[in-house]
Amino acid sequence: TMSAFPWKLLEVVKLLDDRAAADLRRQEDSSSDSQVPSARIHVTSFICLKELKCSVADLEQRTALLREAFPFQGYIQKVEERGISHEQLVRVETFAATHCPSWHDIRAAEDTLSMDTLNLYQLTPWCIKPATIERNCSMVELFSDSPCLPTNFCSHWWGEPLRDFVACIGRHCAVRQLCFRSTFYWICAYANRQHALSEELNDDPKQTSFYKAMCLADCLLLILDNVGPAMPFTRVWCAYELFMALIDEDRKKKPLLLDTVAHTKAGTFVLTDGFTDAEAKVRDAGFPAEAEACKSLREMCFPIHVLEKGMNLRLQEAQASEEADRRHILNSVVGKQLHELDEAPPLEHANYTEVNARLGSRFALACFRPAIMKGSARRLGVARALQADRWQRELVLDIDKLPKERQATAFEVFVAGLPEGLKHLMLAWREFAADSNLVALAERLPISLHQLLLKFRFCKQISDAGVAALAERLPISLQQLQLDFRDGCEQISDAGVAALAEKLPISLHQLQLDFSNYSACQQISDAGVAALAEKLPISLHQLQLDFGGCYQISDAGVAALAEKLPISLHQLRLNFECCHQISDAGVAALAEKLPISLQQLQLSFKMQFVSVEISCFSQISDAGVAALSEKLPISLHQLQLDFGGCQQISDAVRQAAGSLESLRAWAAASELGAAPDLEMRLSSGEETAEGLQEKDEEGEEGEEGEIGKPSHESRRARPAAPAAPWRGQPPTLALPAPSPAAPQTRHSTAKNAETSSDTVLAEGLADETDVGSLDFAYHFDSSALSKVPSLFGTFCSALLCATTLEKLQLDFNECNQISDAGVAALAEKLPISLHQLQLEFRHCFRISDAGVAALAEKLPISLQDLQLNFRYCQQISDAGVAALAEKLPISLHQLQLDFGGCQQISDAGVAALAEKLPISLQQLQLHFGVCQQISDAGVAALAEKLPISLQQLHLDFNNYSGCQQISDAGVAALAEKLPISLHQLQLDFGGCYQISDAGVAALAEKLPISLQQLQLDFRDGCNQISDAGVAALAETLPISLHRLELNLGFFSQVSDAATKAAGSLESLRAWAAARAARPRARRERKARVRELGARPRS
Repeated sequence: TMSAFPWKLLEVVKLLDDRAAADLRRQEDSSSDSQVPSARIHVTSFICLKELKCSVADLEQRTALLREAFPFQGYIQKVEERGISHEQLVRVETFAATHCPSWHDIRAAEDTLSMDTLNLYQLTPWCIKPATIERNCSMVELFSDSPCLPTNFCSHWWGEPLRDFVACIGRHCAVRQLCFRSTFYWICAYANRQHALSEELNDDPKQTSFYKAMCLADCLLLILDNVGPAMPFTRVWCAYELFMALIDEDRKKKPLLLDTVAHTKAGTFVLTDGFTDAEAKVRDAGFPAEAEACKSLREMCFPIHVLEKGMNLRLQEAQASEEADRRHILNSVVGKQLHELDEAPPLEHANYTEVNARLGSRFALACFRPAIMKGSARRLGVARALQADRWQRELVLDIDKLPKERQATAFEVFVAGLPEGLKHLMLAWREFAADSNLVALAERLPISLHQLLLKFRFCKQISDAGVAALAERLPISLQQLQLDFRDGCEQISDAGVAALAEKLPISLHQLQLDFSNYSACQQISDAGVAALAEKLPISLHQLQLDFGGCYQISDAGVAALAEKLPISLHQLRLNFECCHQISDAGVAALAEKLPISLQQLQLSFKMQFVSVEISCFSQISDAGVAALSEKLPISLHQLQLDFGGCQQISDAVRQAAGSLESLRAWAAASELGAAPDLEMRLSSGEETAEGLQEKDEEGEEGEEGEIGKPSHESRRARPAAPAAPWRGQPPTLALPAPSPAAPQTRHSTAKNAETSSDTVLAEGLADETDVGSLDFAYHFDSSALSKVPSLFGTFCSALLCATTLEKLQLDFNECNQISDAGVAALAEKLPISLHQLQLEFRHCFRISDAGVAALAEKLPISLQDLQLNFRYCQQISDAGVAALAEKLPISLHQLQLDFGGCQQISDAGVAALAEKLPISLQQLQLHFGVCQQISDAGVAALAEKLPISLQQLHLDFNNYSGCQQISDAGVAALAEKLPISLHQLQLDFGGCYQISDAGVAALAEKLPISLQQLQLDFRDGCNQISDAGVAALAETLPISLHRLELNLGFFSQVSDAATKAAGSLESLRAWAAARAARPRARRERKARVRELGARPRS
């Protein structure tokens, strides 16, 4: 920081320097000669001699080198306009690297300085001060003579190594996509005139060069060192700068963005306030989830130990080299007047609390995912930091993006950290959430909430009790509520819906509820719909209800809902897909009660298969659509109808329902008695409803059989009579679950969170262990890559920042935009820290051998688990397989490769791969299905090189179109070389019709004695296998085997009895024993007959 110099300047020196400044400027104005006369070397030079402990000649030589490297350019009047670029900082770093070996630490002359540790404290006396002494200028004025307006203000500690500092600026430029030459950063050491600091400083912090520069900047860049670590959090000037960024209201510009950058041995990492320009481009194109994924990946590896310091910031305890600076700054923060700045600052103040809390939660959010992954979220106090920030307005968490074994902890920490001032909350957790989680969440919901969005899809352990518990605690100020219990929440019934309805806040403006269950829901009926309708808030503007698959809902339920629709509704969306009891009468009842202010209407009565037990035949016809069209509010300007699968609706109506205009035209045509051909013209746009109305008003009549035809004979559909609302017994309200609910989660690793603030918020409470790993999984959307071509590049840039990532799983299946160049670009950015890599490129037909080779070239040497899927990438041949094999990391323990459908791969490719299999492999899975050039020779070559350490082996040579290349010989060659250490074996030879009983017997004979699991597939054409082959297998199965899966298909010579017996290991052994016993019994019977001299019976 500015005041933390390693020396004490004498007051007399300051005075002489200040007086000399004016004289220097006058001489500068009178002479253009850049060389300064020796008479201008004033007393500060002699201070330098003493400080640096060098001779006059040595000082003059050093000054000449500096003058040559950094010639004076001109004065820049305003200190706040002296920004420096990354390119200029690199020049300083390069000079320092060259001359640093000849410098020593002025505090210990015997210590030679090193670039590994050289910092601003050490650089200033050897470079900055000597370079600027002749002109009494700033370092920036040696680079430019015109204002360099800073867009970024740097808050940092002078003790950070110069090399790390410059790396931080460079990384920030790269991440924010800023120009390295023309983007300027305000850095006090380079902007202030070090020989005239009294001109730049002031007792009032808001009159200093620091504050003036912050008023120009758009972003405050907090640079955190790895030495302290994070020393800026302990320095009062840095804390003040953070206060300015977060709270100060005197700046006339909008609040500063707060970006954070840190450098460690693992790399340089940046946290951005919001999206980068590249990420924002993806978001603005309509793909916010993709933009968030890029940002999450980019920031995932930011060092937790640095962030921890930010979460525990105590501004009031920050220190300064000068006590006066500390007093002035803290008094300024608390709002004292200029004449009060010298007073002792208060020990505590609301402004201290706000800065500490807001910054702490910012860093808590930044480290949330890595802390959860590492298992250190509790120990670091993430929940406590989040909860302390009552100025936080929005929190979002998608738990599904975390590994299953970490999800319960993530939920627990997140819910415990909900702050009291929160306005918007979004939480998503599929499959594993249960009633106990809803209870825990309900207890922590802030009363200040305006918007609540919860997604609990596929959560079979959520019941009426959980819904009731949540409803009981809904904040009364809530304006938007979205609850998603779609698919699988089978324990939610009418009682849960009614309990929720009973507690809906009257302040709601938007309500969205999804109870769809397409696996057939029989728990929600007309009673639930009616109970909900009865309690709909009258202030609703937007209503969306999804009851898809709730087949117990009938016309009565729809009518009950229609009767209670709030008159204030502007938008209405109803989903009654597969509700086959709804007929024209229900549609008519709904139409009759549509609010007159409605502007947008979306209805779905689509029919689709639910289950064999439930009829999906629709009772809705043209008559229902006609009833609806007649009652559409005149205020309506957007309509969307879906009658897919409704077989009683004609093609003309189906076309007309495509838009509001065409439906109104059809309705007008129907009312006027138009003929079918006219209806078709209306729906296709050849005629309009307005045109028909004009003709009707003018008394125009068409030919007989058209408009002149009586309406009762020509109408296509008579509107149905509306159904009566449901008036049955209301459902009994569900009781809330006890608090906290007993965990019932079936998933062993994602246990329910019984959130306790006493434990989760406690400081220093360690998680189970801090031994988790950082992993990232993402599925790419082909449409997103098409619409935003820059998405892939943005993702690769983010991946470049994830230098400590250990597990990476990316799915590019059917993304035809991915080519060899894309694979190469991705490979170039793979972190060297990766232990597990899974890439899916199925059906990416533009990928060829070149792409595979580019990927292979960049595989991290530390990889232990590699999974690559190139199925149906038909440009890949033996050359690609060989290139990959050549570069397989020797550290691999697991290898899974899928080249199914790559028909250019032959025995040569398989042999090349086999030759390079790492000897350390324990699990191997290879898929060569439908590779018709692979024969017995390829199988034998692979078998010959199987690593002896293998414990799991899965080979797939399925060829459902028929394979004649692989026969008994190939199976026998493989069997001969099976590693004895195998525990699991899976072989797929479907369609290989040359394999017979002999091949099965050869395999059975050589099965490893330690085998525990065996799966064999001989489907689709292996017709030469009979009961004999099955028996040979059954009779020689290892005694250690405890699981067997044998698939023999439907067209082999195997008997029904053998096929049935193959269903389990026990039954197969019993069948084989019985089969073997029959010939022996027959022989014994014949022998007995011969002894008795009787003729044997046929």
